[in-house]
Amino acid sequence: MKKFLILLVPVVFLLTYCQKNIGGVTASELDKDLSNLLQSGDPLEKIKSSLDKLYIGYHYDSDFGRFEASLKDNNYNCVRYFLYDCAVLIYVYTDHERRYTGHEVEVIYSGL
Repeated sequence: MKKFLILLVPVVFLLTYCQKNIGGVTASELDKDLSNLLQSGDPLEKIKSSLDKLYIGYHYDSDFGRFEASLKDNNYNCVRYFLYDCAVLIYVYTDHERRYTGHEVEVIYSGL
């Protein structure tokens, strides 16, 4: 058990360090690009064309009034690490008239 803990503790610290950095560039670039392309009040067509421009696959969820999106191009994704992986999720929020109100870019981690 002691040997297992000796191995586990450095791995946990490594994962904690990597988690701060993994996908940060991709997520921040997407956030910046979306901020440059979309302005508050933009119509539905402009939102769709902006997501297409960035090669982002999307689906409109009418229950939540938002686009749920993910990256289409596998080369434009998070860096993969040994023990876990990550994904970038994008939410583009609209009002009741389906006009742009804001967006959110999240990095989701999965693994051991």
